[in-house]
Amino acid sequence: MSKLADRIRKVSKVEPAPLGFAAAAARRTAPTLLCLVRLSQGDAGRVEEAAKKGADAVILDGVDPARLKEPKAKAGEAVLGIGAAGAERERIAALRDAGAEFAVFDLASAMADALLEEKIGIVLSIDGDCDDTTLRLLGDLGPEALVVTSPDGPLTIRDLLKLRRVAALARTPLLTSVRPDAAPGHLQALRESGVAGVIVDSAAIGKLEGLRERIAALPPRGKRAEEKAEAVLPAASMSPTSEDEDDE
Repeated sequence: MSKLADRIRKVSKVEPAPLGFAAAAARRTAPTLLCLVRLSQGDAGRVEEAAKKGADAVILDGVDPARLKEPKAKAGEAVLGIGAAGAERERIAALRDAGAEFAVFDLASAMADALLEEKIGIVLSIDGDCDDTTLRLLGDLGPEALVVTSPDGPLTIRDLLKLRRVAALARTPLLTSVRPDAAPGHLQALRESGVAGVIVDSAAIGKLEGLRERIAALPPRGKRAEEKAEAVLPAASMSPTSEDEDDE
């Protein structure tokens, strides 16, 4: 399990109800969404700034493995990933050896053999037009997350159903872009639809602390559907039996 997968697991975990005021206060401040910053190759020098502002992970697009040493050294506690659209296995191996902890592949252009490389997390970027079979098979590939297109404008129920469809069929946590001033309700709705982390670009680094504060203030994750299920008697057992009818 990579560092990214471990952090996704922690923020996605549904904790039992805390006992006592101190425990409840601690739980309210625990983040339930990751904050990721995506930087272009020209913004590689801002990795340290993003990490200091509280980024859980930083994605650097198109960086050559030979130039990864300095960003890696400045990433601090942030998990460092590389946007590697169209990458081949040799490049992924080189990125891993240079310190990248996960790679983001584009589903349409990345080479299939790139998935064979081990000891590096795999994140797949998809569009919203994948059919059901493709989404189910994506889950079998074992990615740590899927980057999905962010809904354009205010979230509608239709938008959330699309996210839930992807998360349910692929059985994989989602990452999606948000505005740095996204409202708490917007963030919570994304979270409850399978989103484990939100992505902002370099222009939003200065607002990252405010975004993290709103995430920390969100209510705890709701229990999953299967945990909410209650025992229900079958309809047949609630209807009169033939013997009861005869007695009457």
